[in-house]
Amino acid sequence: MAKPSIVPMLMMVLEPFLEELQQEWHAGDRSTPTLPVTDGKVNVRQIVRMLRERDPRVVLHHEQHFYRKPELNTAVNAVAEEQGLDHIGSRSPEEAHDAARQRIGKLSGEASELRKAMAEREAVIDDLRRENASLREQLSLLEETGMVVRTGTAR
Repeated sequence: MAKPSIVPMLMMVLEPFLEELQQEWHAGDRSTPTLPVTDGKVNVRQIVRMLRERDPRVVLHHEQHFYRKPELNTAVNAVAEEQGLDHIGSRSPEEAHDAARQRIGKLSGEASELRKAMAEREAVIDDLRRENASLREQLSLLEETGMVVRTGTAR
């Protein structure tokens, strides 16, 4: 049997919380956001901690649902937008650029490693082809004359 969705329980706690924050925002000077903030973005972890104080059924690992469940992040993002904050999971252009640069660097490194491994394997294949050709010649000579040809050092 499937687990019941966590969203209704979280929404039941989240909606009154967001309403209170909105009321504080409208009653205040509107220069300081009432939502928890980190670097201009909504601090989801702090929201979950604050919700946990209101309802012990909310646990810290519920943070993931604010990123994955549209019902939750839409509600928070609406308040964030009004307060001039970046949405849940948003990145600044610099962060996005840095992340892209890191990904490209990682892929470039992987490609270099793959090229090196491929070159090493090609060298092994060439050696095996040469050895195979030599063994075929020796076998052919053995079949024709019955004479064994020694190659390399005797042991």
